[in-house]
Parts: sequence; structure tokens; C-alpha cells
Amino acid sequence: MSGDASGDIEQDLRRALVDLTAVSLEAAVWSEVVADLDRLADALEGETTAITRAMLLPVTQAVFEGKVRQRLAGADGRAALVIATKPTSALPAVGGLSALALMGVGYLLGGATVALLAGGFAVFIFAVALAGTHTTKDRGDQSRAAVAKREVIEAAPRAIVDAISRIEGLL
Repeated sequence: MSGDASGDIEQDLRRALVDLTAVSLEAAVWSEVVADLDRLADALEGETTAITRAMLLPVTQAVFEGKVRQRLAGADGRAALVIATKPTSALPAVGGLSALALMGVGYLLGGATVALLAGGFAVFIFAVALAGTHTTKDRGDQSRAAVAKREVIEAAPRAIVDAISRIEGLL
């Protein structure tokens, strides 16, 4: 880039290109970035700073999105200190027996109406006991598996590297 182009935009451009090679995005986003890089290269050939700056914006937005996705993916890792809980398969049985005992006491105290009300609460007790059989790690693994199925991110494809090389040749 020569002539009326400022050093600031050239620095921004170089920084964005370096950052772009380090991020991971969805495949569909990469194809958009290739098109954005082609428009950016065309603007560089035209040597117009304002147009170059406008064409750089979608590229820097993609870089930002990639950095955010990587930070969120990093946050999905395991914590440094995890206090383990011991899951037990007896917990639902204990919860079920407690629920039945609660319904029985409810019937003895107030008849069928109180037994039905106690039964609603007993179902809640059983659900909590059943939920206690799953560890936090199990729930986290299930959540990560669901996220991994929805979104597949990948490193910069060869087309991005080629487009970056073309732009660097113009600088």
C-alpha cells in the first residue's frame, strides 16, 4: 500500500491478518471471510484508504468473533479445583421410600386430600433424589457434547492463507 495510505491502517491490517490466522471459526464464516479478504485486496489495489478501512471492518469483526469463541471454548475446560461428589444409585430408592412414607403420614393425618398434596411434594423429593445421581461432571459432559454437535469450528483453511498472502504482497 503506498501513496496516501497511513501507517495506522497498515498496522491495523497486519495485526488483523496475523490474528486471523490464529483464530478458529465455523466453515460458513470462513467462506465469508475469504470474500471479505478478496474485497480488501481489491481496495488495496485501488490505493484508497477510506475504502480499505471500510473493507477491513468485516475482517476485524471475524477476528473478534474468533477470539471470543476461543475464550468461551477455553472456559469450557475443567476447573483447577473440583470438589468431587460421590454419586450413588441408592439415592432414588431412598427418595422413593421417603416419598411413600410422606404420603402415608399425610393420609393418616388428613385423609386422601392431604395424601394427594403430600404426593405432589413426594414427587418433587423423588425428582431431586434422582437428579442427585448425576454428577456435575456428567451434566457438563452432556452439555459440551450438545454444544459440540451444534457448532464445529475449524482453523483457517488454505483459501484464507492464500488471500492473506495476496494482501501481504500488496503491502
